[in-house]
Amino acid sequence: MARYLVYIETTGDPITVKGPVAHVPALPGASARGRTTEEAREKIRGAIEEYLSLLRTVGEPVPKAGEDIHLEFEEVEGTTFLTDYDTLRPSETETIFRWMAISRQELVDLLKCISEEAMAWKADENAQSISEIVCHLAESDLWYTDRLKQWPAIPMFRLAATRGVALERLRALTEEERGRVIHHEGEDWTPRKVIRRMLEHEREHIAQIQEMAEAHRQRSAISHQQTVVSGQ
Repeated sequence: MARYLVYIETTGDPITVKGPVAHVPALPGASARGRTTEEAREKIRGAIEEYLSLLRTVGEPVPKAGEDIHLEFEEVEGTTFLTDYDTLRPSETETIFRWMAISRQELVDLLKCISEEAMAWKADENAQSISEIVCHLAESDLWYTDRLKQWPAIPMFRLAATRGVALERLRALTEEERGRVIHHEGEDWTPRKVIRRMLEHEREHIAQIQEMAEAHRQRSAISHQQTVVSGQ
């Protein structure tokens, strides 16, 4: 019998609007949302079986089809679970990377079967298209991994840290990438333009900071003068 701990996330703005979410830490990727806690409990079993079936078809060592599955539920109010704090072991990391690749391949295979028209279609003017969802997924990879970087609280230290990341990315550009043109939100971008805008942006804010510092200096001088006069 396979046993899995299931956390039911019950609070937070997304939960209030959309309903509780069930998570299975031992099977990262298996989750289910319900309008109620009870519905989330019911739906997570199907999500687990579907996920195990996917992993099983590519030879991952998971419970066999038909094996009994016992679920232990725990309702939690936070979005970070106790198991999230466990340090990843090297062997475990490789397994998770494989599962990430399996999931991504499933997505790619699915997209190959969808026409361009279907990719661009929207159920209504407020809905997202499949293309937009795919782009969102791509950007989310960076968004999530960026959560692992804890930027320094002190402004000067943060400035150095972020510039280091920017330089690392720029140095990693290949010869082909250094001449590539990227069209992003109606605007063309090249590495040269990125560097130019970085410097222009910095210079713009340097001037702004200088003006703000001078304004503060003048205000402080006037305040000091008023204090001296009133004390006489």
